[in-house]
Amino acid sequence: MESINTNTEFNELNELDDLRQQINALKNKVDQQGRLNESLVKKAIQSKMKSVHGIIIKLAIVAIACVPFYILMKYQVGLSWPLTIATIVMMLGSVTSDYFINRIDVSHMGDDLVETANKLVKMKRNRVIGQRIGISAVLLWLIWFCYEYFAINSAYGSAVAWGGIVGIVVGAIVGGLIGLRIFNKMQRTNDEMIDQINELTREQ
Repeated sequence: MESINTNTEFNELNELDDLRQQINALKNKVDQQGRLNESLVKKAIQSKMKSVHGIIIKLAIVAIACVPFYILMKYQVGLSWPLTIATIVMMLGSVTSDYFINRIDVSHMGDDLVETANKLVKMKRNRVIGQRIGISAVLLWLIWFCYEYFAINSAYGSAVAWGGIVGIVVGAIVGGLIGLRIFNKMQRTNDEMIDQINELTREQ
């Protein structure tokens, strides 16, 4: 009888040990899966942020390339130096603003997912503020530019002056629509990164 009890206890101990091993194996598997998911999310948000930085670099190149073009136009049309300086400052200010708003160390993005998500949310908010300031500045610049352009070209006839202004306004609207599309794309990319982080943190 005592031998039966001993064997029963031994079998129970073996079953408990097997169960413990299974639980540990399952836990290790879950931990490995969690680390794998976190690594995949980290790589994904780094890739998305690199694409955003690529857009910013292209916009900066376009803005800087427009500076000598505008100076050339200043001499051809006869625009004032105050307007020219304001235009250059606005272009360079836009480049600088984009740099600081989207500045983030891509190589360390995802090391701390919560901190990364907070930075992305802040980036979105600052982008909205920057866009509002930019739109206001462009509208003021457009009024100033049209005023000077009309004053200079009205001597050649109102039709010539108004034709140039219409072309300028249409160009500004097209540029604004392109800028809005780029803005929405960057905001959408931020949303995707934030959603990925939130999904992963909920799973953990």
